[in-house]
Amino acid sequence: MTWNGESARRFGATLRRMRQEHGLSQEALAFQAGVTKNQVQLIESGRSSGRKDADGPSNPKISTLVGFATALGVRASSLLDEAGL
Repeated sequence: MTWNGESARRFGATLRRMRQEHGLSQEALAFQAGVTKNQVQLIESGRSSGRKDADGPSNPKISTLVGFATALGVRASSLLDEAGL
């Protein structure tokens, strides 16, 4: 699999859906995952930066994926599977 803009958007949408299903705010997920709220916002939107002129896809670290998974009570591979990645 190649990580690109489409995969970043699919992962972001999946993360948002799962976060909402667990009743977590972006801030709560960020705290539990050990990242910033801004990182959650960017990843959920599939963007690498909040700058208007930046168009690269988000590319979260493995440790970030594991943090999200732990906060959501699932395996990191399940996050990727749910996104079809």
